[in-house]
Amino acid sequence: MRLVGTLKSENDAKRICHFLKLQEIANSCEVGFEPRTGQMSYQLWIHDEDRIEEAFKIFEDFLKDPKASKYKEPEPEPLPVSEKVSLPSRFRFHLTFLIIAISVFVFFIHTMQQVALQKKGFLKQSLLLTPIQALLMFDLPPAFETLEGLLEDDSPEEVGKAVLTATQSSYWKGMYAWVVAKINNTSTLPGEGPLFLKIRQGEVWRLISPCILHKDLLHILFNMLWLWYLGRPIEARIGPFRTLLLSLIAGAGTNILQYLMSGPFFIGYSGVITALAGFIWMRERIAPWEGYPLTKGTLYFLLVFILAIFGIQAVAFFIQTFSHYDFTPNIANTAHISGAVIGILCGRLKCFAQKVRP
Repeated sequence: MRLVGTLKSENDAKRICHFLKLQEIANSCEVGFEPRTGQMSYQLWIHDEDRIEEAFKIFEDFLKDPKASKYKEPEPEPLPVSEKVSLPSRFRFHLTFLIIAISVFVFFIHTMQQVALQKKGFLKQSLLLTPIQALLMFDLPPAFETLEGLLEDDSPEEVGKAVLTATQSSYWKGMYAWVVAKINNTSTLPGEGPLFLKIRQGEVWRLISPCILHKDLLHILFNMLWLWYLGRPIEARIGPFRTLLLSLIAGAGTNILQYLMSGPFFIGYSGVITALAGFIWMRERIAPWEGYPLTKGTLYFLLVFILAIFGIQAVAFFIQTFSHYDFTPNIANTAHISGAVIGILCGRLKCFAQKVRP
């Protein structure tokens, strides 16, 4: 496939594409956008390599007199140039629904397991994992893996002591804890340990699975509403398979970076949410004709949200560094910020562009 030329008029693009079609020269026209001028452009591509020279000659003749009678307007039918998205009449957004359904199902299982533990007398502790959390967390240090067996037979008091012992054991707690320990002149050994233990053992689903875990009803409701709002327009324009690829890239990328920053105990879909928002923002900048519905108000809300939680983390860092208080907000700031960056970078890739239907 070769580029023959570029036109500034949509009507001219329609006429030359139609004329080439009448000559049985396979062609297509891609819509472009010039950010500096704010105008559209139309690139004419020829599919048949054997007829490239003939197509160039026809294009040169067309430029001399685009209004010639032989270059007729095509009949009203699916045109080679189209700026509108052609969607099935009953597009059901299968991938978006599936992700929401899986997340809700996992949250239901987690809640039932949590209720069962509380009935046995176990208090709600931040690092006392339910079985579904232990299975889906990014990593599971050996000291925490042994807690699963204790939940069946041991008393709540003994399990509480085991949890305290596990939290004080040496495992990777992230760069953040390491930096705080260095500044406070305390030992960094408790925060050091082998990385990616479970993933190196073959449990590769843990690269993605923390995304579908949620702490409470408000947490999952907030994330799933945003997924519903941002995921559907993306899936409508690039399809479920490329949307899945985008989600996997964002999920794995944000999870890895969050793990390196804070250790294995983080959950939630919010890193992918900010990636979807960043993706739409970038597509709106470089391809506004794709028509993504991200308003400025929505963008400002997400920006204020990210800055607010980053501010909370900065305050926590100041308190932990310059006082004796241990204020830990448990917010995955690295996932939020890196998600937005990953989404923006993916939004610049041509493989995630909306395909113009010929």
